[in-house]
Amino acid sequence: MRSLVVTSVAAFAALAGWTHPAGAGLLSSTGPVIAILADDLYLGEAEGNLDGSGTIVIKSQARPEVGCRGEFTSSAEHGGTGKGDLRCSDGSTATLQFKRLSLVRGYGSGRSSRGALSFTYGLSAAESGPYLALPPGKALARGVRNLVLVDASPPPTAIAVPTAPDALLSAATLVVTDNLRRDNELGTGSAAKIAELVESTLLPLFDFRHMTRLAVARNWPLASPEQQHSLVAEFKTLLVRTYSTALARYRDQVIEYKPLRMASGVTDVTVKSTVSQPGSTRITLDYDMEMTTAGWMVYDIKIGGISLITTYRSSFAQTVRDRGLDGLIKSLATKNQQVDAGPEPYSGGGRAAVILYTVMPSVFRGDR
Repeated sequence: MRSLVVTSVAAFAALAGWTHPAGAGLLSSTGPVIAILADDLYLGEAEGNLDGSGTIVIKSQARPEVGCRGEFTSSAEHGGTGKGDLRCSDGSTATLQFKRLSLVRGYGSGRSSRGALSFTYGLSAAESGPYLALPPGKALARGVRNLVLVDASPPPTAIAVPTAPDALLSAATLVVTDNLRRDNELGTGSAAKIAELVESTLLPLFDFRHMTRLAVARNWPLASPEQQHSLVAEFKTLLVRTYSTALARYRDQVIEYKPLRMASGVTDVTVKSTVSQPGSTRITLDYDMEMTTAGWMVYDIKIGGISLITTYRSSFAQTVRDRGLDGLIKSLATKNQQVDAGPEPYSGGGRAAVILYTVMPSVFRGDR
């Protein structure tokens, strides 16, 4: 009976680590929430009931006197999606939508009278990264008692960060390969460590919003702010998982970056590199980068001359034609949920499957 109750509650908005609070009875459970509301960090918990209704209570970490309380409803008939609203003690209000990643984890977004809202449930701070719209230049960190927003800084293992685009990629790659080589020698490598390495070293160099906008193409302006947020989060998760899978197969391949010659004032460049190993064919990996307010950022990758973004663009367009923007979001979310089955290609993109799950992993496997 307990298993049935827990499973049923999880089906609409269950949170990892949910418990039955004293006095709440067997028909409700509570779990933690991490939220960013108008660039402020809020922490709290949600309580869900078996009928699909529930409440959420969060408090600002910068201004403890400001708290928000709200209600939500959801239905298993709609794939575990739901909606709700919040009312805050400073007079602001917000509406929210949420989507589960699995039976016990998920994310959501919304709008408030003070600004944008994004939140996660059942995810660690590192796992929440793709789904939280953090303030520019900020990162989540563990404080004395709770999570806090801190100034983003280079990882402890990083060397001095140069400013030229090719040097940026080369420096990040050096940090990654040195860590992977050391872990391989010590036998301490793991999927979690690789994901953390990607999160701290490579992700800051990728403009996932620009990448998603290019991949969704002419359908991007048709998406609502909430849909755009969800598309970026799901596409980022897909690419990060793919990159991590490829890096997990790294075995001392040689990665070389060709010197970049660019004129003064140029804001868009292509950084060329090769990956090689004795006895295998050399493969080219080219990165399209542009100068942004945050510095040089990657917005496309060409593997063997084939553009990642162009490959996904046609498959995304077909999915939108057949099922709409929400259908594309659902398709990506479904693919990202299949973590236990291992990485699989996005179902709508045959050429994307070849690039991401055959070519790219083989770059680090050395079998081409």
